[in-house]
Amino acid sequence: MTGKRESKKRALRKALYDAAFVLIERNGYDAVSIEQIVAAVGVAKGTFFNHFPGKADLLAEWYARAMQAAFDKPVATAPDALPANLTALVLNSLHAASAAPEMWRAKNALALSTPSIQAAERQVDGDMLAEIERRLNDARSSGTLPCDIDTRSLADLIVTLVTGSIREWAVTGAQTDAGARIEQRISHLCKLAGYRPLAPEPIDA
Repeated sequence: MTGKRESKKRALRKALYDAAFVLIERNGYDAVSIEQIVAAVGVAKGTFFNHFPGKADLLAEWYARAMQAAFDKPVATAPDALPANLTALVLNSLHAASAAPEMWRAKNALALSTPSIQAAERQVDGDMLAEIERRLNDARSSGTLPCDIDTRSLADLIVTLVTGSIREWAVTGAQTDAGARIEQRISHLCKLAGYRPLAPEPIDA
């Protein structure tokens, strides 16, 4: 019985989330009320608060889901193509976010006042930091990065660079080419850290 109850609870939470996502992407965050969300699902308003503390917490859930899907998307891991691999990892996240522009815009606008969004952002940044550090460690082991490089500090710099570039892109209304700028900056930072791609093996005559 407990299993069925939990399954029903998860299904209702998903239904509320899915309805909110569709409404917000169609009409904009500010134009959508909790009343409209619960009406779309066919439940009472109080049911919403059994699953989400407030409307803004839907944005935190969306961000966590979107970024997890981006991290799960396969990206090449060849240490001799480190800047391109790191750029692809970052752009997967950027594309996932920009695929839902109304959710993305509202998330950025409400982040400073919504603890759950802040928590989701910290989790995402931590996950990205760990993945970037892992790739840097692989590059160090392969010899494309110096053996004495502090990969944790370098990963932290890359995450800071990326988040700053994305905020810059958001502030300009997505008018700049964020992908090209991020790729250029990551490549430059890797070069400053001593990254040298492996020389191709000679071809026997």
